Amino acid sequence: MRYEIDAHYLPLWEAAQSYQDKRNDKGHAFVVTAYARFVAARENCDAAVVIPAAILHDIGWSAVSLEDRMSIFRFDTPKEQKMKARALHQEQGVLLAKELLEKVQYDTALIPEILEIISQHDTRKGFISNNEGAMRDADKLWRYDEYGFMSDYLNGTGAIADHIEDQERHIDSEHFFCFDSSRQLARELLAKLKAKYLP
Repeated sequence: MRYEIDAHYLPLWEAAQSYQDKRNDKGHAFVVTAYARFVAARENCDAAVVIPAAILHDIGWSAVSLEDRMSIFRFDTPKEQKMKARALHQEQGVLLAKELLEKVQYDTALIPEILEIISQHDTRKGFISNNEGAMRDADKLWRYDEYGFMSDYLNGTGAIADHIEDQERHIDSEHFFCFDSSRQLARELLAKLKAKYLP
């Protein structure tokens, strides 16, 4: 997917750079933001909310220990440990995002919704709005994009077939994707992964 950060969001993008991609996942923020722009446009969501939320959604990992942030990728990490790390990065992410949004003088009327999306983007069951759904779908689509999939696979444990099976199982699970169009895109991306990496 070819994409450039829109000029309107460049000050925020640049302000967030030192906090980005702290899980050996270089490019995560960029790829998620690209998918966020795509999903928001397709589903008529408010890009002025969705794109900043995508840019900032994972900056909280910068305040989590390396061991905890990388444990997310391991199949043998207990669910409770993963949830604790996810909750901490969301909590820290809200604090940092508020600081950065105010620093670049982002529209104050939109900041509460952006922060609310970040606050539970990895842990909330269900979706509170289409804007939230668009950002969270974009975050999930990283896992099916070949670049994102391989990044997560190389950070984790298990064979590549295990990771493909894991992602296939999630596609139709409740509350995983907000939009049917995102679910269909994930299926298409997964089919390409299966064709390329499975015997």
